[in-house]
Amino acid sequence: MTDDPDAEQVLIDGAPVLETHVPHDAETMHPGFRRFVVGVGIARLVVPITTFFTIVAPLVASIGGGTTSNIYWLLLIRPSKDIQLWGGGLYRTTGEVNLLLLFLAWAPLMIIMNWAFFFIGRAYGPAIARGEGPRWIQRSVTPKNFALARTLLARKGPTIAILGRIAALPPTVLAAAAGTSDVNVWRYQLADTFGAVISFAVTVGIGALLGNAYERGGVWLAVAGVVLFFASVTWMTRWLQREAEVEPAPDEPQDA
Repeated sequence: MTDDPDAEQVLIDGAPVLETHVPHDAETMHPGFRRFVVGVGIARLVVPITTFFTIVAPLVASIGGGTTSNIYWLLLIRPSKDIQLWGGGLYRTTGEVNLLLLFLAWAPLMIIMNWAFFFIGRAYGPAIARGEGPRWIQRSVTPKNFALARTLLARKGPTIAILGRIAALPPTVLAAAAGTSDVNVWRYQLADTFGAVISFAVTVGIGALLGNAYERGGVWLAVAGVVLFFASVTWMTRWLQREAEVEPAPDEPQDA
């Protein structure tokens, strides 16, 4: 526990897990900058959902250039691991996909706009932990997930940003949790960016291997590879979650 007067307990199922606090620089955050990061955060959450399902997905098939060029649009608005796999597969099977363009389409939502959540956590962390934060963020950052992310950060430090990217932990939740800790903003953002790039490279690379498997062994071999990939990601994600749920040792610090 901590003697920080600004600290507030985070509860999971009624039991205290750790404490969250407001870093001192949050008190001096410029209102204009706060509004900016909130706007970026809202866009980061809304674009992949509403744009993909209600507007862009029905129209993307009509964009000229066929499937190969459509992959850039899909990654731009919905940069999920399945579309990254598809992009890697197209790179291997068609030879027409540009890996740099793939990365540039994927990066805005998954790296640049994700940075805003560090400052959102710094501004609203205690309220989010109590479930009293802005409604738009509480729908994706629940108190329980926020507390789990805080616990992982306290135990593993900024390294969890790298592990979380390779797994399937929401990077927005991890960034918001980091914002309520004393971790240096640049140290965390560097770790998060490094993890994001590694995750992208691994996923697209596996997609290329699956494309090769499709050419050599047919669709069922490729499907088996996809299933194995997502099973591995799911296992790693659950392992990290279990790490957060294990009771800490008596001498283990509970706050990063």
